[in-house]
Amino acid sequence: MDPRVAKHAEIITNYCVGVRKGDNVLIQISDHGIELAVEILKQASRLGASCIIVTSPTDAAEAYYQFTPSRYLKIFPEHVYQLVKATDVYVSVQGEANTRALSSIDPSKISLRSKVLRRIQEERMKKRWCITQHPTSAYAQEAELSLNQYRDFAYSAILLDWRREAVKTMRLKRILDRADRIRLEGDRTDLNMSVKGRVFVADDAKHNLPGGEVFTAPVEESVEGRIYFDLPAIRSGKEVRGVELEIVGGEITSAKASKNQELLQTMIDTDRGSRRIGELGIGTNMKINRFTRNILFDEKIGGTIHLAIGRAYRECGGRNRSAIHWDFIKTMNPGRIVVDGSVIQENGRFLWNRIARL
Repeated sequence: MDPRVAKHAEIITNYCVGVRKGDNVLIQISDHGIELAVEILKQASRLGASCIIVTSPTDAAEAYYQFTPSRYLKIFPEHVYQLVKATDVYVSVQGEANTRALSSIDPSKISLRSKVLRRIQEERMKKRWCITQHPTSAYAQEAELSLNQYRDFAYSAILLDWRREAVKTMRLKRILDRADRIRLEGDRTDLNMSVKGRVFVADDAKHNLPGGEVFTAPVEESVEGRIYFDLPAIRSGKEVRGVELEIVGGEITSAKASKNQELLQTMIDTDRGSRRIGELGIGTNMKINRFTRNILFDEKIGGTIHLAIGRAYRECGGRNRSAIHWDFIKTMNPGRIVVDGSVIQENGRFLWNRIARL
């Protein structure tokens, strides 16, 4: 076994979720990642936790959508809900063998099922939870790297001193927590929003591993302007490119994409909350220096921002509720992030000296 797997498990067990004696731990994997799941189980069991590993293969998800009549997609899986409810710690290990397994599925089916499963997702969020990734050939192919190259890339972003990284993200958080308005300027982009009274969260890898972003929920009705996302957005194995949004009074009034426009519009039309912005995030992980078509890494790319349509995080003070939460990423070179009239980032580089004076 790659020795980095044990270190990965150690960060999850001791730092991310802080496993304790008596905890019920649910570890969910997809096609690959059993080595990491077993290593988490070993370390958690030594601490007195009770662990269960659940496998959810991508082939099973594809078969479910292909063969389940639409009327049965509305059935709520009570047994799954009860399992999550009885859990103290939830760890999701992404390890797909095929990242495009659902690309042929009707997006309206996925949207409908997301609504049905919303209560389970909300229950998971109440737990001590962490989402991480086990490197696979599928992820390496998406990133246009060999598997060995991708492993080196992934572990370089995961196996960091996260207490030290937290110092950097906390510096940014302290400035943003005092902010009133944020303006994003860039290619085909001029977007304003209020963050007054909202809480910024410094992602120091407690929930997402790798971590490396500072995010909040903007005041729902305040988001105004236009934005262009130069990096593709991935949803259920499908790639949506060239997304342009126009937002008035907090609601998306126009949504265009150069590729997979129908999927974009279907997701925006999921419910009332999916027409609003639920998150603004600023990437700070400088070890993530390339686009990989995996949101767990891509939303933390140093020198990028991302917006999510749909569900807002309650810990940020957000009120927006939705069955979906879908991130769209924009590189900020060229571009600027302006906080209450002061530029804190220009062309993808943080102006730390200026931030220190604010």
